[in-house]
Amino acid sequence: MGISIYPNGQLRQWFVDQKRPACRHKTHRYHQGQQGTEFFLETTADTSVSYMTAQSPAVRPGDYIEIASPDGPLKFQVDEIEYYSDPADMWMAQLYPLTA
Repeated sequence: MGISIYPNGQLRQWFVDQKRPACRHKTHRYHQGQQGTEFFLETTADTSVSYMTAQSPAVRPGDYIEIASPDGPLKFQVDEIEYYSDPADMWMAQLYPLTA
């Protein structure tokens, strides 16, 4: 029988990783006038990337954002996201448009 040494808590982290459920990407839907939800969407001149600021929990990289507009839904995928410290559920994300 051998002894394995895991420095800096690596064994504990391995157990934590084994218990995590498979990552599933959620779709978060927004529309103007939605009660209790404000968001800001900024697009770049070439429209290859957009930035969104909103206040809602549980948005993660890889998730999808769908915004209702008069011309039809705008669909994006979250690339990077940064949460504000106060309020903790406010964030700014870099989004990439998805083609229909």
